[in-house]
Amino acid sequence: MIWEDVMTYYLIQYLFLFVLGCLLGWGLEVFYRKYFGKARQWINPGFLSGPFLPLYGTGLCILYFISDKDIHLGLKILLFALSTTAIEYVTGLFFLKYYKTRLWDYTPLKFNIQGIIAPMYSFFWTVLSLVFYFGLYPLLSNKIDLLYEHLEYSLIIGIFMGFILIDVSNAFNLANRVKTFVDNLDEKKIINFEVLKAEIKEKFEELTEKFEDIEEEIKSNERIKRLMAKRSKPTFFSPFKGNYELSQRLQEHVVKRKSKK
Repeated sequence: MIWEDVMTYYLIQYLFLFVLGCLLGWGLEVFYRKYFGKARQWINPGFLSGPFLPLYGTGLCILYFISDKDIHLGLKILLFALSTTAIEYVTGLFFLKYYKTRLWDYTPLKFNIQGIIAPMYSFFWTVLSLVFYFGLYPLLSNKIDLLYEHLEYSLIIGIFMGFILIDVSNAFNLANRVKTFVDNLDEKKIINFEVLKAEIKEKFEELTEKFEDIEEEIKSNERIKRLMAKRSKPTFFSPFKGNYELSQRLQEHVVKRKSKK
């Protein structure tokens, strides 16, 4: 291959791996939160609205890169553990320090570092890495050349990347709104993003119950009309969608966290 062909080959290959990792990771996290997480309900994980988790996309690319190297299995396992833990720490620390947002919380776990990483989850990531290495990697390494041989597939990858980039842009806009809210508080606060989403869902369910009890009075009661204006259902992919301002939900979230302490 000439240099341009080599670059095109690896670009298509790793964009495909990134998209695949985003999708598979999202599905894994949805399942985990429903059956093993604290919320035990269907919650869209991560900071994006769509079914994508860039953290997993990046991780899959690195795992494939390590798996593709001709090195001892023991060294690969060590690199799997270090790389996945490093990705998790850098991502979590960035959002925690800059956007004042905690995307996940490991503080209850032993030997955690800043609530961002913990030995237990590093072990889980290593096990998942080995599942990838022995299960998915052999399949991908044998079939991934088809992407280069059939460049029409790159159009599908490009479409997915377009959706991801748009979603990332919207997510960082939301992150800036959260940061602005926290910066304007009198005292330093950290927003627990997953808890916030769960609280918004619970709040909607409470409002729904209230409306069912007083449905006959809605047309004549001004107080109920104002309450109804707040009843904008958060959806699975858009947990912050609605007429009730995000700042109000954030304020309720901060007050609730403070009262628990």
